[in-house]
Amino acid sequence: MSKVVVIADDLTGANATGVLLARQGFKAATFLNLSKYDKEESKDLNILSISTDSRAIDSDEAYEKVKNIVEFFKEDDVTLFSKRIDSTLRGNIGPEISAVLDNLNKETYAIVVPAFPSSGRVCIGGFLMVNQIPLEKTDVAKDPKTPVFTSRVVSLIEQQINKKVGFVELDKVLKGEETILKSLLNEIGNGCKVIVVDATTDEDITKIAKAIKNSKLNIVTVDPGPFTAAVAKEYLEVPKVSPGQKVMLTVGSVSNLTRKQLDELRLEHSPLLVEADAKKLIYDNSKKEEIQRIVNKLINDMDDYEVIGVITTKNENEILNLSLIAKDLNITEDEVSQRINNGLAEITTTLLEKTESQIGGLYTSGGDVTVAVCNALGCAGIEVKDEVLPLAVYGRLRKGIYNNTPVITKGGLVGDEKALIKCVNYLLTKLSNEYHTKELKGEK
Repeated sequence: MSKVVVIADDLTGANATGVLLARQGFKAATFLNLSKYDKEESKDLNILSISTDSRAIDSDEAYEKVKNIVEFFKEDDVTLFSKRIDSTLRGNIGPEISAVLDNLNKETYAIVVPAFPSSGRVCIGGFLMVNQIPLEKTDVAKDPKTPVFTSRVVSLIEQQINKKVGFVELDKVLKGEETILKSLLNEIGNGCKVIVVDATTDEDITKIAKAIKNSKLNIVTVDPGPFTAAVAKEYLEVPKVSPGQKVMLTVGSVSNLTRKQLDELRLEHSPLLVEADAKKLIYDNSKKEEIQRIVNKLINDMDDYEVIGVITTKNENEILNLSLIAKDLNITEDEVSQRINNGLAEITTTLLEKTESQIGGLYTSGGDVTVAVCNALGCAGIEVKDEVLPLAVYGRLRKGIYNNTPVITKGGLVGDEKALIKCVNYLLTKLSNEYHTKELKGEK
């Protein structure tokens, strides 16, 4: 079985990368050291994460520990070696990268993508930013064992390694896979064995991974986890059984705060969000076609996304004048609003039905939308379990065909700009150990 070997400098790091791969359906396990690893017992594993416990030790000793792991596995069916690094660049990064490169094929290159967008780590202009603060200005500079005094990733690695380090800046990444590939090959042509690549979103990381796949290069991934997960998805056959399920958002609120929360979510998770034409959901002659359009769009494109959803507006100018529409239809404004909510609820239920168990959790924004979704799903109510943040509640649907489905409900005017991110992350954590069987494209 083809494997990914993740070499981490501590146990929590090994687990952090392993869980990202496990979410994709790969079977992963972390080992404390090589003496704990049994090849026969581990033959069903796709992902082997091994901790060297080397972050704060002498650099020569760290080199040897990593070297031993590479030599142990390099004759096996290993598709990818990953050198997992700390998300704040602590430890013996240079020596450990060298230990991997020195003991593999000479035409192997280390691609360093230090970003971890969902944890607030992004790399812009070669600078690692932690929640919008330069790394050297965070508490990591005061770490008693392994302080870091620079935010410049290339400079940090150059100080620790005797290999030429290249760099691919963000503007190249944003231009797409072809430009990324040309940039990487250009750096290699200049003699670079280690190449740092900017990234600010999961979408950026996916583009880099696809460029690597197209390059046919022998590479080692060097990152805190997301880049390795993206490359593994390109290199290995994705299992039909996958954990983590998807979170679906049904957002009926049209408040400015909701739009800001959605903008923040886009930066963090790169979700697949389809905008509904609310006016078409109101009229009988256009409702069915609009619902079908949205459902088809979500189903056709959802494979590459953890977070999907339907929203009603992107900007303030798109808000409907319900009073005029109500007058035209000779109904109340509340009835007009209810037609929109019922349309959103029908999109939600139709998607759940057509995707079987791929959607594991729901997020609904706006009280009227939540009621409409509950009614459409035939549930009696929501069993309240926890408070994610003030006025944002986590619970489970009661009764109906989707009994016990996790759900978070929140009002459109609740929380700060990061509130939606907190809700989505909460649901993803709840769903991380629940498996579903995927129907791959082309299969029935």
